[in-house]
Amino acid sequence: MTDHRWMKDPLLADIPLSKLEFMQKLVFDLQKLSEKERLPYLLALAGKVNKEKIRFSEDETQRIILVLKEHSSPEEVQKMDRILKLFHSRAPQEADISDYDDDL
Repeated sequence: MTDHRWMKDPLLADIPLSKLEFMQKLVFDLQKLSEKERLPYLLALAGKVNKEKIRFSEDETQRIILVLKEHSSPEEVQKMDRILKLFHSRAPQEADISDYDDDL
């Protein structure tokens, strides 16, 4: 998915645009980069998360994932599922994205 139509889904209306833009970059823009470009990109995103104190509640996360999957191709859904599985296997119960900075 290269467009941003998913961000206008009514289910996401109360989630700040900055959070939705972050997810767009994390999930879709990252896929366009080569392996060599990904690490610097992730490091920059991690810095932005810390600087802007971007945090997602469990409810926000679940709604965003649901909407992203509805607007994605089967291949994109498979990639998302792999990423989510990785995060769930490593994540503490109440983790936020900044907990993974050391892994980047």
